[in-house]
Amino acid sequence: MSNGEFPRFYFALLRLLATFRGGSSRRAENNGGEAWIASIATYLVSYLFFAQFVPETPGPGLKILILAALTFLVWLFWLLALYFNSLVIKLLHACGLLRPIPIRRAQSILLSGTASLMSFQLLQTGGWRTEIAAIWLIVVAMNLAAAAILVLRNGDRSHS
Repeated sequence: MSNGEFPRFYFALLRLLATFRGGSSRRAENNGGEAWIASIATYLVSYLFFAQFVPETPGPGLKILILAALTFLVWLFWLLALYFNSLVIKLLHACGLLRPIPIRRAQSILLSGTASLMSFQLLQTGGWRTEIAAIWLIVVAMNLAAAAILVLRNGDRSHS
């Protein structure tokens, strides 16, 4: 980095790798590149999940049209999911549950959990979709393991 600081990461796996190279494991939530990659991966998994329900059509033109419309519908699904998740988080906070967890982190947990459930279902489909689902689940598992390592290594949960 130009100002002499070590790069800072949002995802635990990248923070753990940075510490192995002598960097800082402190959380930074302003890494746009990581956010884009995670968003695209989440969208890809959900698109593949919903695409498996598209019926076989008599012609390839109609199927292409349906799959193109599905790109918008998946985007709409995630907008509604974000809204619904925010209501669930507010309800849980009002009941005194999950208060120590910031809203953005709770939202992240719900979104990645939803995409992981979709990936588990995609594992049943076979073919190349299974590969994408397996990659998603492996990366999520590695990120969770890295978070646990960072917490145990630092002994300070506020930086994990």
